[in-house]
Amino acid sequence: MSRKLDAAIAETGTRFLIFPQPRFIQFFEQPEVVKVTIPPNQILPGPADDRMYVLDAVNKRPYNRFNQRPYLGTFNPPVLPGADGHFDHLDLNSREFSAATMYATVRRVLDIWEDYFGRRIEWHFRMDFEKLELIPLINWDNAQSGYGFLEFGYGRTPTGEIDLSRPYCQNFDVLAHELGHSLIFAEVGIPSNNNNNNEYGGFHESAGDLVAMISSLHFNKVVERLLENTQGNLFTPNELNRIGELSESRQIRELFNYERMSTVSREPHDLSLPLTGAIFDVFVEVFQKELVQADLISPELARRSLHSLDEEEDDDAIQAEFAAAYSGKEQQFQAAILKARDYLGALLADVWNRLSADNLTYVKVGLEMLNSDLSISGGQHQTTIRECFAWREIRFPADSLIFQIRRLDDCGLVSYV
Repeated sequence: MSRKLDAAIAETGTRFLIFPQPRFIQFFEQPEVVKVTIPPNQILPGPADDRMYVLDAVNKRPYNRFNQRPYLGTFNPPVLPGADGHFDHLDLNSREFSAATMYATVRRVLDIWEDYFGRRIEWHFRMDFEKLELIPLINWDNAQSGYGFLEFGYGRTPTGEIDLSRPYCQNFDVLAHELGHSLIFAEVGIPSNNNNNNEYGGFHESAGDLVAMISSLHFNKVVERLLENTQGNLFTPNELNRIGELSESRQIRELFNYERMSTVSREPHDLSLPLTGAIFDVFVEVFQKELVQADLISPELARRSLHSLDEEEDDDAIQAEFAAAYSGKEQQFQAAILKARDYLGALLADVWNRLSADNLTYVKVGLEMLNSDLSISGGQHQTTIRECFAWREIRFPADSLIFQIRRLDDCGLVSYV
């Protein structure tokens, strides 16, 4: 979401409270006030609007292939706004808050990505349903997205039991990831005749993680904490990297990783890691280019910080140099990371708009990233994209026809002297 749009909805949007990261994580114990694009007088009890509605179902079983929406059972009364039309008055420990924050998270993420796309994103299920159904709290140790719905249960304790103190509907990253699947179905589609392939599945999981990452960078607390902990050296494990935080030490997946195509299985979540890693690397390098351009770090420090497991560098010395550069220049670093965020958000929206689900491969994703970069930045990051994808071993297979050498006589042409 552009900073211009954020400023616009500050005057007209409806207030909600959202935890940028799970409330059991230190520094994120208190929610942040956010605004969604819908004005207060247009949000209905539920909350609900023209795109989605919340139903706080009672004694509901999870949907499955034989039992899907719409939910026709009993449900708690819809959540009402305060007298001023906003929803930031609710008790943080109430079911009403869980319902409102689930709506606000989904609406906020949709607002962000519609801004990057520059248009309304139409639901992929609109032939059957007008609105997305949101079920915030069911007695289940999982969460899922499906055809026209998102429904969430609770996290698990380290011993595997349902942890009622940790509802997934309050976990911004998990909700954003699941909505990311709906965005990809809407924009990229599904393969013809359900002709699925491993890389399409991995691409879906990667996109969900990237939707969550970019969306989380729209919280001031996330940006502040990220830079305070790293001093701008993002090629290290950090808060931004931990998608779907489950505890202080457990998360669903890591954006910052060293996985290559040769080191992962064909299982979609595992296979997603090289693609996600490549795109995360592009984001960090674009951020560092912004720092270099603003004379905040040297080109030499940027180069040294990019080292991989194959290279030896003094990580402590690199971190000390970033800390020295960051001190007193916090606002400039924040401006640089927001520019990189908005570049990547616009880039991915353009890439997803260009892609087809049929025979989708990671190579095609990389090629469309190059095309989109030409449109968005004039080609400033072509080398960066090529190098990040090459390191992850995302390339055409060795037996691809693209490597076939064609001579004149192979083409039926005869040369004359």
